[in-house]
Amino acid sequence: MKIGRNDPCWCGSGIKYKKCHLNRENQKAINQRVIHKQLSSFYDKKYCSIPKSMKHECSKRIVKAHSVSKKSSLKDISKNGHVLTTFKTISKDKITSKIVPKQIGINIASTFTGFCSKHDKELFSPIEDKPFEITPYNCFLVAYRALARELFVKKSSSGTFDLIKDLDKGFSLVNQLSIQNAHQYFSKNNDLTTNDLKYMKSIYDLCLENNDFIPINHMIFQLNSIPKVMTSAIVAPPFDFQGQAVQELTTDPKDIPDYLAINVFSSNNVGYIVISWLEEHEKIRSRFCESLLKTKCPADNLLCFIFSAIENIYISEDWWNKLNLKYKDNLLDIFSQGVNKPTNNDVLMTSKSFEAFDMSKRIEI
Repeated sequence: MKIGRNDPCWCGSGIKYKKCHLNRENQKAINQRVIHKQLSSFYDKKYCSIPKSMKHECSKRIVKAHSVSKKSSLKDISKNGHVLTTFKTISKDKITSKIVPKQIGINIASTFTGFCSKHDKELFSPIEDKPFEITPYNCFLVAYRALARELFVKKSSSGTFDLIKDLDKGFSLVNQLSIQNAHQYFSKNNDLTTNDLKYMKSIYDLCLENNDFIPINHMIFQLNSIPKVMTSAIVAPPFDFQGQAVQELTTDPKDIPDYLAINVFSSNNVGYIVISWLEEHEKIRSRFCESLLKTKCPADNLLCFIFSAIENIYISEDWWNKLNLKYKDNLLDIFSQGVNKPTNNDVLMTSKSFEAFDMSKRIEI
């Protein structure tokens, strides 16, 4: 690669080559402590996710809000105050190098610094301080918190992707190219998703401000027992449960994919799976959920979906330890798809019985 000292750098930074990647291979590599600090900076960003029109009500203290309730959900699957999680995990089996769930205390599990103390307490009181009732407002609150958390994570991730740009210091040109390509790919995808979520949240905010929850629809699966796996997330599914493409995820900022909010939790010894979507995303809901209901065991297929598309997962250690080794490997392989390797279109198809969700009835509102 031949490039002039005063030419724009090949990496796309817009900076002159001589001030960017010239002699990059001779520069000192980024200190591991700097990398670890950035990866551990999840709580550095602090703000209240409430609509702007309600900001004047905020308290000064930002709290670690739980996206999955601690007292009504995580406690139900905890062991000695801990659950297993895949979120931000880099824990690997020393022999196989496979990603494995790690223990996390329920005081910090599922938390994010995205609400002030006043709104975290008052806004979510109907789903925190009393048994969950299936109402449009309660289902909205569950989905709203998931959306706020997802947007918080995407905003927080931007700093990590910025750090990737400098990870090529001390490496050969070939490795520099690989690292810069990775940075551009992940950074662009993160920016696209962030803008999608901002658009969605603007609609949710209007619903909250106007006390009008008609634009948000929900499908609820009520469970006979406490779910062994819990989650709270926003996802844009590319495949259905028969391996067919349901939508194309493009890099066009104007082409916003259809998203679903997925929340799995317990309340008063009853389990719930709440799937929520905007009215304008009805097409994906219809194709995705109808495909789910065509499967022989929707509970197991839905569990595979959760492991394939979500990191914010919290697992009963007792259930996990009793799970067949082949079933564990299957779930971890599904989780690794999209992380360590491309996602297969048949990832949601399974004949295994994981016994994580004991579904009793389905309700749509």
